[in-house]
Amino acid sequence: MSKYKNTSGLYPWFIEDGEHLIFPGDLKNFRKLLPYGKVFNCIDDVNGFLTLQYGKNTFRVKHDLYKVVNKPRFGIGCKVMLAKDNTQEGTVEEINWHQKNGIPIYYISINGKRKSTRYFDEDLIAI
Repeated sequence: MSKYKNTSGLYPWFIEDGEHLIFPGDLKNFRKLLPYGKVFNCIDDVNGFLTLQYGKNTFRVKHDLYKVVNKPRFGIGCKVMLAKDNTQEGTVEEINWHQKNGIPIYYISINGKRKSTRYFDEDLIAI
């Protein structure tokens, strides 16, 4: 069994790291995503490639750069409420990693509009 399957992790890839690390059919979309700092879910490990999920998208990448991190409390698409104002409901749109503090950062949308504020675990309540 893979030590990476069912983990959360970072894949801090830049083009300078080499296109050979990304499955050719996934390269274009992975580049568009700008993966540095994003928290992925590893959903499979087959034939030398990890399958990383970010929201509804999946990408196949080599193991080389993958770094396991603690699983975020919320996932992309999760419905949440702001802890300080429990009348505002939103949806997690993006999960990034705070390098200095080693914790996830969430970006949410409320009423379909993305907020520029970054939120931490303690700022959100699952609905």
